Amino acid sequence: MDGRTLSRRGLGRWGSWTLLGRSLFILSLLVAYVLAFRAVEFDPANILQNLHHLRNLLGKMYPPDFSHFDQLIRPLIQTLQISFLGTLFGALLAIPLVAFGTQVVIRNPWIYWPIRSLMNLLRTVPDLVYAVLFVVAFGYDHGPLAGMVALSVFSCSIIAKLASESADNINRRPIEAIEATGASKFQVIRYAVIPQLLPAFIDHTIYVFELNVRVAAVMGYVGAGGIGQQLLTQLDLLKYDTVFAIILTIFALVVVIDFVGNRIRDALLHGLRMPFPVQVLTWVALGWTAVWSLLSLDVNPERVLIGLGYLKNLLWAIVSSPAMEFFNISISRMWESLLIAFVGTTLSFILAFPLGFLASRKYTGIPSQVAFWVKQIPGAIRAFPELILAIFFIASFGPGPLPGVLAIAIHSIGMLGKMNAEAVEKIRKEQVEALQATGANRAQVFRFGILPQVLPEFLALAIYRFEINVRASTVLGIVGAGGIGMLINEALQLRQWNIIGLCLLVIIPVVIVIDFISERIRRKLIEGSHSA
Repeated sequence: MDGRTLSRRGLGRWGSWTLLGRSLFILSLLVAYVLAFRAVEFDPANILQNLHHLRNLLGKMYPPDFSHFDQLIRPLIQTLQISFLGTLFGALLAIPLVAFGTQVVIRNPWIYWPIRSLMNLLRTVPDLVYAVLFVVAFGYDHGPLAGMVALSVFSCSIIAKLASESADNINRRPIEAIEATGASKFQVIRYAVIPQLLPAFIDHTIYVFELNVRVAAVMGYVGAGGIGQQLLTQLDLLKYDTVFAIILTIFALVVVIDFVGNRIRDALLHGLRMPFPVQVLTWVALGWTAVWSLLSLDVNPERVLIGLGYLKNLLWAIVSSPAMEFFNISISRMWESLLIAFVGTTLSFILAFPLGFLASRKYTGIPSQVAFWVKQIPGAIRAFPELILAIFFIASFGPGPLPGVLAIAIHSIGMLGKMNAEAVEKIRKEQVEALQATGANRAQVFRFGILPQVLPEFLALAIYRFEINVRASTVLGIVGAGGIGMLINEALQLRQWNIIGLCLLVIIPVVIVIDFISERIRRKLIEGSHSA
């Protein structure tokens, strides 16, 4: 098997295209990119000319002012409490959705499809939009409670989706064996599904907790409690050195949570089991943390029910009479959000491409020390939420789509860099060793043995990232970073709920369509790479 054979197999259907077809496709893609970059005001020359604003801002931020750090401790703890309770209640709410939303257990489509549709619908609403709705319903005086409930719904949607996909892939033989004894659905779930699904469910829950710490850290920007409210206050006072101290505090918090979460998930992946006394202590600690957080955040069931009642009225006001006179504006702003996500994802794909190889030692010839330090770069970048990056770039370049593009691009570099490195680590050695045996040099091994294996997965990861970035781009406008979020923010300031309703009616179908197309393309890419 020579390099040309491997190349043809790796390229798949692309190799069967005619030269004219390839040329037209590439030309169309280039034209689309040029138009998209212009639409979001991404002009490298203009960015370079305005770099002095960025330097001035950095000068105001450095050195960070930690003199009032004692005032950040309580909001920091509150952020963790909101994240913890939001993840806990989200996981509990997800359990029935997972149980009745998988075809492994529920084969009745009249039950299965409505549950799956509900999960998909919940996922279409961005996290910050949930925060805005619940803060309005519960009141700004109950911001932390609103943030916790908003995160519970958001967490439920993510955990239910991930866990139901894991449930679809579990071993069906134990289920069939228990069903053959005449067991009830509850017994099937208890003895055949839960033992198989529990490790994956815990893994997904820990992942969502890591995500929620990032989300909760910025939800305070819309009044949902936590350290984000301190960030907003200091920004309004133009105390950029204190802002930088808060950003570094959030960064440190996210890094620590990610580190601990990754270690726990790695232990679960390798099947490590804690001794029984340690398990008991863990459950006691989690229970104590839950009770302490509930009391600290003053979570009152009566207040929750009152807030949910207001939310019902708010949702009815939002959807009953959407402001259709703003339809054209909302479509235009949504298109801008899509372009922000598209350009930001493209930039991150280009910049994260080499990071995936530099952060991996497998068959790339990268020295271990270099690979180790490069691997830390995506982790450090990922710790900065898009919203904080957007605020930073708005202060440098002014409001508009450009800060949104830069925020999404930089955050996505961290996410894609990490996932690309993991993809490189999974390279099949047979193709590489076959080329090495023929005397191929390092460049030929990379071109014909490594690149065809990882490129489909890199593309699939980038498309998945675009799917996530579409949601992110719809809310960055709340802080002035372009897109439909700016219209939501304007309507929120004027309490025009019918305009917010129209925005949601535009966002939800677009996100559903993007998710559907993304899933199909990713499946084709992965199936094509496996069949190659």
